[in-house]
Amino acid sequence: MSKVIKVKLDTNSIQSAINELEEYQDDLNRKLYRFIDALIQEGVTVANAWLGATQGDSTDAEIGYGINDEGDIIYATISLEGPDALFIEFGAGIAYNTGAQHPYAGEFGYGIGTYPSKHPPNKAINPGRWVYGHDYDGDPLWSIGTQATMPIYHAAENMRNNAIKKALDIFRS
Repeated sequence: MSKVIKVKLDTNSIQSAINELEEYQDDLNRKLYRFIDALIQEGVTVANAWLGATQGDSTDAEIGYGINDEGDIIYATISLEGPDALFIEFGAGIAYNTGAQHPYAGEFGYGIGTYPSKHPPNKAINPGRWVYGHDYDGDPLWSIGTQATMPIYHAAENMRNNAIKKALDIFRS
């Protein structure tokens, strides 16, 4: 995308060039906002699809997102919110997590069989079941675990993989 602005060295021409530059800057900002909005909306769609596929005990979470415009900076966030968010993203227990785990689990200190501790005793009582707390009567709360569904990871991957195509579509228009 290129823009040519011709200027003569007189007051009217310079003012006209300034006006064109301001319009160009406004157009770029509108396109940047559209670009970020398009990425975030697609990311939210992908994250919700993965969240809907969650299997196991932990299902209490939802996708949050926002786009903020603070002067010259536009930024967006997608988040998994709720009491089960970490279980859904990284997995919990062993029943649903016999295969691949979250690619960043080690970096964040999470992973299959690491809740509540990487070191024994990790409360794994029977294969596929563990106690994660107690109810109001003091009875143990059993879990079969939660699959590492990774909605935020998948959303981020999708956004990264489609960023250039979306940018070209939007900024060429």
